[in-house]
Amino acid sequence: MCGIICIFSSDCRATAPNELLNDFNVFKENINKRGPDSFDMKSLSLKNGCELIFGVSVLWLQGEIVTKQPLENHRAVFLYNGDIYNGLNTGSYFNSKSDTLELFELFNQTDDIFSTLKNIQGPYAFIYLDKERDMLYFCRDCFGRKSLLIGKQCEIIVLTSVAHRTEKYEFIELPSIGLFCWDLKSKALFLYPFSLDNANFNGKLAELESFLGKTISLKDTIMNTKNMPEYMEPLAEQIALYENLENMSIENFFSVLFSDQNWSIRIENLEHLLEESVKKRISTQPNFCRDCIKEHQECTHSLLGVLFSGGVDCSILALLADKIVEKTRPIDLFNVAFGEYQHYKTPDRQTGLETLEELRQLCPEREWRFFEIDIPKDELEKLRSDHIADLIYPLKTILDDSLGCALWFASRGLQNSTQSPCRVLLVGMGADELFGGYTRHRAAFKKKSWLGLHTVLNEDWENLPYRNLARDDRVVSDHGRQLRMPYLDEKLVQYVRSLPCWQKSYPSHKVPQGFGEKILLRSLAYHIGLKKAAVLKKRALQFGSRIANKNENGHDISINLSELIWHLGNTCTALLEQHQKVHSHQKHLLW
Repeated sequence: MCGIICIFSSDCRATAPNELLNDFNVFKENINKRGPDSFDMKSLSLKNGCELIFGVSVLWLQGEIVTKQPLENHRAVFLYNGDIYNGLNTGSYFNSKSDTLELFELFNQTDDIFSTLKNIQGPYAFIYLDKERDMLYFCRDCFGRKSLLIGKQCEIIVLTSVAHRTEKYEFIELPSIGLFCWDLKSKALFLYPFSLDNANFNGKLAELESFLGKTISLKDTIMNTKNMPEYMEPLAEQIALYENLENMSIENFFSVLFSDQNWSIRIENLEHLLEESVKKRISTQPNFCRDCIKEHQECTHSLLGVLFSGGVDCSILALLADKIVEKTRPIDLFNVAFGEYQHYKTPDRQTGLETLEELRQLCPEREWRFFEIDIPKDELEKLRSDHIADLIYPLKTILDDSLGCALWFASRGLQNSTQSPCRVLLVGMGADELFGGYTRHRAAFKKKSWLGLHTVLNEDWENLPYRNLARDDRVVSDHGRQLRMPYLDEKLVQYVRSLPCWQKSYPSHKVPQGFGEKILLRSLAYHIGLKKAAVLKKRALQFGSRIANKNENGHDISINLSELIWHLGNTCTALLEQHQKVHSHQKHLLW
């Protein structure tokens, strides 16, 4: 995991190098926090007079040694923030070679970097300068798992993993719609789309064109990301299984499901794919915790954390991780709660403790370290204002505010004075979109039956890259930890998306809430032993941790993140400082 930044002028004659360097230094601090193991920068002057500055901080998680960036040879400069889990050359993700080096070599071996992109399995954001052609390429993966912002001020352009609110620059998230190419000679901007099928494509393209004030020319598509089958009404025998589930006990409910051979096969397929996904995301890291890595001293401290509410998504990840992590290492479970007057008995705290006991019974040899992360109101308000709001930026809704803050405090992994030394954090993001876990899925099914569920599931999936994954990457990475999302593994996604909606979700009023939603995933949880967690109702992080007010509309602009409030605050501070200087000067004259 890395923090990457590139700053350049789209008009090569209009900007002095010192101005670029000064602006680069403004964003450097937040970039540094993302990668504590290495930081380097590079300035470059092209033959056409264009000046560029690159910077990369590195969190070492792949390869035998730290790969310092930016990488450069006679042909190109490369900045990479990502993970490759399929081994582009070896076919294995257990590779002693850095994935950054591997990808850079492949880009240099061919003029067709598009075919290489098609084969990458894993999250990424990168910047690649072709020095021979004066072409600057930049891209985020099609799921939008890594952050890359684009900012502008007159002719100066900034590409960066994370920014902050500033009066000089304005930023938006670079949309995950394809590979962008900026011709530094002609000043033209091109896009090689991943796919044109996404319903959001035209809107996101228009938004970026409006922001930059320039037309983006479309080129050939790189890949076809559509893998959800066209809707077909289920036959009676295909959903007959559900007719027997009403008014059943939990044991009988799942016994009926498991008695169906096809259902059992789907559970086995899902278990295999998800276990492989977890294995990839745990195994590709050196055997050093964040405390011992400085001395390269192998240890038995925790390398892995799980964002843990006790719900079905995260509990499955924790239990599967137990199969992979050495028994001598603890696994850290992060449970965050917000409150006042030392009262932190939130819904997520209670379910977290209940499922913790279930994990301890299933895995008695494992040390499960449960971090009760209690955040008082004054600490939330201070750190949100001073720092977290800059990580959430450029997003600004109440939902972004509550989720971004909750995830920042949770991933800090700090209980009183004890902080987790793990460097990788597993989260259950993507499970609700894949398996149908939201309240709106239940509403859609009630209104339009299976067609309604199919439609909303597809809409949610297409919206996923533009919702919150980049924000979550920014807030977690601020602690020098890597956010990893096993449910968004390409092979797993392809399998689950290929299933018709009735084979993975049954959000019907005929079964209790918490049974039918994500019924395939809940069946897996029950199958591997999580019999209590399997039927816990879905509860959003912002409500389960008690950071959010249920009476507020999550899509409204948050006053805590409002740029107007921030600008007013800066103005008041400046006026106060000026007043203090004048008062001090007058006092000096009186003496």
